[in-house]
Amino acid sequence: FEIPFALDSLIYFIYAFDSSILGHLPESYSPANNGWPGFVSIFFSMFEFDNPISYMQLQKSISIIISTLTIIPVFLLCKKFFNRNLSLVGTSIFAFEPRIIQNSIEGITEPLFIFLIVITLVMFLSENKKIIYGSFGIISLGTMVRGEGIMLFFVISIMFFIKYRQSWSTI
Repeated sequence: FEIPFALDSLIYFIYAFDSSILGHLPESYSPANNGWPGFVSIFFSMFEFDNPISYMQLQKSISIIISTLTIIPVFLLCKKFFNRNLSLVGTSIFAFEPRIIQNSIEGITEPLFIFLIVITLVMFLSENKKIIYGSFGIISLGTMVRGEGIMLFFVISIMFFIKYRQSWSTI
């Protein structure tokens, strides 16, 4: 836990740290996906530590907490398709997947991105139309965290128009 960041994690850390000090997003540079460092900078501005390693540990902790919270929507998503026992098995497979654990410890964007994608899918598969509309807002946040989220936005847009095409024909 005391090992400092390297590569992408370091870039996100520096951007988040600069954002928390400046009080706004830095204008001189920007990583490709600035949703994660923007989110982390909120927590950096709440705490005041003496050394950068403490901020790195905070970023790792945030990432681990988000990965842990992802278990809940994964279970809800599994329950949409399977019974309770198989849903617990599916959730366990997700929770103990080594790459999920590794990405959580590295403090990179994947835990937040996966969390937002799974919440989007759970909301989109809901029967309530207002919750389905909310899924588009959540995936927009996912697109800010990682650009690949735009693909899911297009997919759920197509699925939405196919699912509700009868409503459009009566207008």
